[in-house]
This record gives sequence, structure tokens and C-alpha cells, in this order.
Amino acid sequence: MEAVFILIVIFAFIIIISTIDEKFKMQKRKMDAALRMREMESGYPPGTYSGYNPKQKKRKRSKDDDDFDLSSMAGPSKEAQRELLKKGIEDLQQRLENIETIMKSRKADEKEYKE
Repeated sequence: MEAVFILIVIFAFIIIISTIDEKFKMQKRKMDAALRMREMESGYPPGTYSGYNPKQKKRKRSKDDDDFDLSSMAGPSKEAQRELLKKGIEDLQQRLENIETIMKSRKADEKEYKE
């Protein structure tokens, strides 16, 4: 009877440890997947940071790494960025002009109120 009790305790311990281990592995997989998604959103190739393993030695770059085209994941081209910047500058200038007119009208209202 004691042997059965010991076996039950051992198997229960093994089951508890394995479930805890699986829980932590699942959390690690979720974090790695989230990190890969952030990498892709930021324009880096997937696995740039999420594939980091400090125990491994640095591997040499292969031809496959050179074949990956970063421009396909990059943002808009330089011309499109320039156009966006020009539009933004024009928008800011219009806002400044509006602010100046608002300030002039407020000053005029203050002068009328004081008189």
C-alpha cells in the first residue's frame, strides 16, 4: 500500500511539473510571436531580435541573408516622404496664419472691451 502511495505522489509531482513547464513554454511562444509581429511592423526582417539566443555563437552571414530585400518592408519612398513633409509644412503654415488672425481678433476684442 505504501508503494502505491509513493507512486501516486511521484506521478502527481511529474504531472504538476510538466503542466507548469508547458505554461511557461506557451508564455515564451506568445512573447516571441508578439516580438516577431513588432519586428515586421517596424520593418525589420522577422527573427532579427526574436531569434536571439545568447548561448549560440554568432553565425556568419550567408547568401540567404543578403537576398532578403529590406526595401520591400520599408516605408514610403523618399519622394513620397518629401511630398508628405511638404504637405505637413504647408498645413503648419496655414495653422500659424490662423493663429495670427485669431490673436489679432482677440486683441481687437480686448481693446473694445477696455474702452
